[in-house]
Amino acid sequence: MADKAVQRLSKPQMRGLLNATTRLHIPIALAVSAVTTVVFKFLWVDRRKAKYAEFHKNYDAEKDFERMRKAGVFNSC
Repeated sequence: MADKAVQRLSKPQMRGLLNATTRLHIPIALAVSAVTTVVFKFLWVDRRKAKYAEFHKNYDAEKDFERMRKAGVFNSC
């Protein structure tokens, strides 16, 4: 065991640790948030827009009004 070279531990960073870690973490946080935003747009927003477009393409407001009127939803009709 005495034949092996002994490695010394590097000194800990005593000054500027917050700045150094912030410089590392800010770009990572920005990249993760950008990727999350793009994924959310394509997997949630675009699908919802397509569903709304399909609903409004086949929606008849007069027919829906008559259905609600016959069900007694409106007191004045």
